[in-house]
Amino acid sequence: MDFTHPYEEVDWSNSEHHLAQFHVHEPRNELSADTARHEPDVALEGVPIDHIGKNDLSEASSPGVLIQKYRNAGYTVFSLTEHEYQVDGKKYKRVPYDEVDADLDKMSWPWSQWGVDADELGMVALQGGEIRGDVEGVEKLHDIVSLDNDLGHGKDQSVETVLGEVEDRGGITFLAHPSKYTATEDWELYIPVLESSDALLGLEVFNGDDRAPSRELWDKLLTHFGSDRPIWASGGDDYHARARERYDKRFNRSRTVILVPELSKQNVTDALRDGKSYVQYNGDAQAPFIESIESTENSITITAPSAHEITWIADGEAVATGETVVSETLDDPAYVRAELSGRGGSITATQPFYLR
Repeated sequence: MDFTHPYEEVDWSNSEHHLAQFHVHEPRNELSADTARHEPDVALEGVPIDHIGKNDLSEASSPGVLIQKYRNAGYTVFSLTEHEYQVDGKKYKRVPYDEVDADLDKMSWPWSQWGVDADELGMVALQGGEIRGDVEGVEKLHDIVSLDNDLGHGKDQSVETVLGEVEDRGGITFLAHPSKYTATEDWELYIPVLESSDALLGLEVFNGDDRAPSRELWDKLLTHFGSDRPIWASGGDDYHARARERYDKRFNRSRTVILVPELSKQNVTDALRDGKSYVQYNGDAQAPFIESIESTENSITITAPSAHEITWIADGEAVATGETVVSETLDDPAYVRAELSGRGGSITATQPFYLR
């Protein structure tokens, strides 16, 4: 057996690693443009317990302040993905699309309306939204992180129809926090969804403070599809600028690291489509960064000096530890992937390495 994987053509000595955030909402409260931490802060601001998680604790800041805040934290790729049912500060979540007297197709775009110039900030801006579609077997409409297209609302249609509309627009998507909707044992519900559109790149496996962990679900689908249908991982904060207790802080907690030769929108979207990325959950510290991935016909070696341990997972089971995994030691799995643990409960996860 030998390996095929998305990092084969990455020139690690010359590639740039860019922090990317693809799941963020317009602020629900006041933010500071010169900080890089979760706000409102329960401990610092003495938010009453019965106000935690609520909106309207203060006058909401402009989304431009939010963008600056993420730039302060080192992010250079960003998409503001407001809910399809949230327009001009008003929420229409449980109202059918045809019954809403508001422009539900309106999106948080362009950035210029808030006086923000992505080029001046040294950032790549992607138009985006958190739209929804109906997945057969799932009770609620399923959230979809939609990027690089102008579809503002799923109009209560099937997820396959929504993904088709995104694909027609040249966009890309990830299923948002799938384990919020589906138990791991019901993973087969996603088979027809993943088969329906190439615009669906994969799943959000880290969300916020690792709420609704979806890596076991991802493993089930990786095992089923193998290399015939790659499924890439994404990570997103799902940050709303709401007051949160320590265990549910979401700013700069979950993210994607994009590997590109240089920063440009085209390079970013190409890297997302090709799986040239890895995902991180920062926990209470900073997740390990990967310096290089080297592969031979029968082995993969990861260099990540800040990782405390590297665990290799195949078909949903831990099969090895250490920097290197050798194919001959594996029992003919569909794939193997690595999880790197670091300080403060942090985790970095690679995309899958397929065996052939």
